[in-house]
Amino acid sequence: MSAVTTPDGTRDAEAKVGARRRALLPTNERNRWLLVIALGCLLLVALDAWWIVVHRHGYPLDIDEAGYTTIGLNDYLGLQNGGLHGWWEAVQSQPPNAPLLPAVTSLALLVNPGVLAGFVVLVGFAILLVLSAFGIAETLSGPRLGALVAFAVATSQGLFSFSREYIFALPTAAFLSCAVFALIRSDGLRSKRWAIACGVATGLMLLARTMSVAFVPGVLLAAGLVLFLRGRGELKNRLVNLSLLMLAGVAVAATWYWRNITPVADYLTTYGYGSKSQYYGAEHAFISWARVKSVAEYMIVKDLLAPLALLLLLGLVATAAIVIQHLCRATDRREELTRLLASDATSVLLVFVAGYAALMSSRNGGEGFTFPIVMLLPALAVLSLRGLRRSVVVPISLSIAAIGALNVTASLDISDNVSRVRSIHVPVFGYVPWVDGRPKAVEAIRIQIPGPSTRFTSNDEGWPRMDDRLADLLLKPIGPGKTQPLTGMASRNRALNVNTIMLASVLRHHVGLPLVQLEAEPADTPAAYIAQLQDSPIGELNALISMSSDQGDFPPIVTQSKAETAAKRLGFRVLRRFKLPDGRQLNLWLKRR
Repeated sequence: MSAVTTPDGTRDAEAKVGARRRALLPTNERNRWLLVIALGCLLLVALDAWWIVVHRHGYPLDIDEAGYTTIGLNDYLGLQNGGLHGWWEAVQSQPPNAPLLPAVTSLALLVNPGVLAGFVVLVGFAILLVLSAFGIAETLSGPRLGALVAFAVATSQGLFSFSREYIFALPTAAFLSCAVFALIRSDGLRSKRWAIACGVATGLMLLARTMSVAFVPGVLLAAGLVLFLRGRGELKNRLVNLSLLMLAGVAVAATWYWRNITPVADYLTTYGYGSKSQYYGAEHAFISWARVKSVAEYMIVKDLLAPLALLLLLGLVATAAIVIQHLCRATDRREELTRLLASDATSVLLVFVAGYAALMSSRNGGEGFTFPIVMLLPALAVLSLRGLRRSVVVPISLSIAAIGALNVTASLDISDNVSRVRSIHVPVFGYVPWVDGRPKAVEAIRIQIPGPSTRFTSNDEGWPRMDDRLADLLLKPIGPGKTQPLTGMASRNRALNVNTIMLASVLRHHVGLPLVQLEAEPADTPAAYIAQLQDSPIGELNALISMSSDQGDFPPIVTQSKAETAAKRLGFRVLRRFKLPDGRQLNLWLKRR
């Protein structure tokens, strides 16, 4: 009997309700899953916004966050005072730090000036990364598995960490994934539009973080591989598109690198391979298992945690087994191997492998260096699930959902017991965390400043207030002779340092301080500090900030007693003493003769 001819009209009403529901939903399966992901992204935005307001507002920034936030504020002030030209010049004048995140933050500051604007921008890049991850996985495995990958990325340890710490890892990861997505959508570089999009995304990645130059060879190798392995058809057109890809990347990156390539090159070689790299990683032979292990360890500990890392490993092993099985069964193994090498999955894998190799070349592990490439792995791991029975796919999907729920719960910091680190012993790697709700910014401060490992407390609010007091004091003439201070910072404290004081000055007074850091290189001696006090980049210094202890400072550590000895020999005397939130004493010295 037809639903519309039912006497009581019940089925007719149900049919109409069903029809209205179907009309509200996209007809395409891909779009339906995109709608689900969009709703999930809205939830992610809400969670991050709540967390940032509760856990970052009024609390200290780590040294890198403070420095990058100051750059964004300088860009904003350039726009306010000089229009677009002033903004452009400000963006160009901050080498060797990549310009993109601070520049975008400066535009967000037009809406709401303040430190939290930068975190809002990071949430936007988090959404871009999730959508790009879906795009890659959907192209390789279909919309359902694409949605599963998007969920895994959105609830990963790395995404929560780097959307809540104002550094460059998240935009770098987002644009690398965008570049890979555009490359595989280009259909072996047949599409001019997608080839150019890949180049633009690669250029934006370079603007997001200077070390991302390590990922460019992988993108170009993947593009070259599909160009020559996917037949000779339209070869001339595809060569043109490869040229357009490279030109687009160079053109976008050149907007900033053209004027700043020298300081960037010096910075990358010094901190990546030179004397400064020793402070950011252990020394291993260039080609060694230790180098391989160190990069993998960063991925597990910082980006994935043990449960998701194990699932991805199982998925990758299963995918490799399927590939080997196909090759063994193929009647023409050479043709089958060529087909596999020319596949979109191989392009994604090549970007990962090349990036991994590049990271191995430097002892500098960096913060978030591995995050951009590790976010490509979920799309490769789910390849083994294509065509499997529902009874196999559902348990794996539920496992990923459980891991994601655990990560979300730990990241909310609703309980110290839930968010604290729990580790498990893993062969080869030793003890690695399977739960870790510590925000990276809190973790960075807690290396030196006592307090809960997962959150800031009211006592930590004293650090930004101390920054404010110093900024107010050092911007005007001080001492009996009303001396305008040119200040050296002896301490390399994690909560109060050159960057945090400078940030307070720009926030409160819209101007930077004449403030420089004393360096423990080439020597940590009074004589070396005398030389720096007499001849600094801003001239002869007449003020100095030191602390009663250098325990826990950033290496290379400036021994406070040695810096104070140098100051005394030059006629400096303590002008003011301040008690810091952790009980240390800060000394402000002024030259009296």
